[in-house]
Amino acid sequence: MIKLDKILYPTDFGESAEDALRYAVMLGEEFGSEVLMMHVLSLYQEGGVSPDEQFGKMEDYAQKYEDELQRKAHEHIDRLIANHADRNLKIRKVVTRGFSPYQEIIRVAEEEKADLIVMGTYGRTGVTHFLFGSTTEQVVRLADCPVLSVRHHAPHTRELSQIKNILLPTDFSEYSKKALPYAVSLAEKYHARLHVLHVFEQRIHPAFYLVDKETPFDLDKGLRDRALDALDEFVYNDLRGQIDFTCDVASGKPFVEIINYAKSHEIDLILIATHGLTGLEYMIIGSTTERVVRKAPCPVLSVKDPEHEFVRP
Repeated sequence: MIKLDKILYPTDFGESAEDALRYAVMLGEEFGSEVLMMHVLSLYQEGGVSPDEQFGKMEDYAQKYEDELQRKAHEHIDRLIANHADRNLKIRKVVTRGFSPYQEIIRVAEEEKADLIVMGTYGRTGVTHFLFGSTTEQVVRLADCPVLSVRHHAPHTRELSQIKNILLPTDFSEYSKKALPYAVSLAEKYHARLHVLHVFEQRIHPAFYLVDKETPFDLDKGLRDRALDALDEFVYNDLRGQIDFTCDVASGKPFVEIINYAKSHEIDLILIATHGLTGLEYMIIGSTTERVVRKAPCPVLSVKDPEHEFVRP
């Protein structure tokens, strides 16, 4: 059962946040949720400014601009609320001050016991992303509740009633099992087809290329069938007879294959688990989930175990 009592919608008033607002509003109306429209007056802005410049800006904010910034933030959110006054929607305004936006977003989500965070992302890449990350990706990694991320100018976004294809990537871990009830509930709710995908990470020795062995399926002819059987068993008790679903396997880099599958099958929503890696472990291993968030052609709902859940028995 889907029970969304409270949705947190952080906004920086940019175009990416506008894309996410539509989903926050749709979900709020659909499930009778209270929507918390949140803005963080941040004393630190990501993007490559030196520490000395940052502290200089902090001093300026404290002495000259903080009150004005706060006034404008309230005005912006009041305008957003007024724009949705004719909708059947409960909206509350939250304006906070903090050193870093993602920390404030996570703090407010925990204090308010938010069931879901809905936020936009620009899908940044390259050196800037490597050094400073993304507020959305940090929230995805660290928040205790699920996060729905909507990439700016994603080519495939729909009204909720038009969601027809949902993708659930799985590596058969306990983490990915955590995402399964969400996939089932949302597929039932919107009468959507669920695509369950497993990706074999391709690690073929170059010597095999000389004998036309380029994928794990070339090396082991029965691997695809065994993997499909395992997928069917993975979802059998939860899905059989309840919803329309299909299972598929691929080989390659998981995040690349997930994105390619989403594009080729016109996926409307990707539902994926995240391990919540941090620190050196994250820098070495990275996160398939966060790479999918960055590049997906449609919204991505990420869930983490343990977490504050909005799908309950």
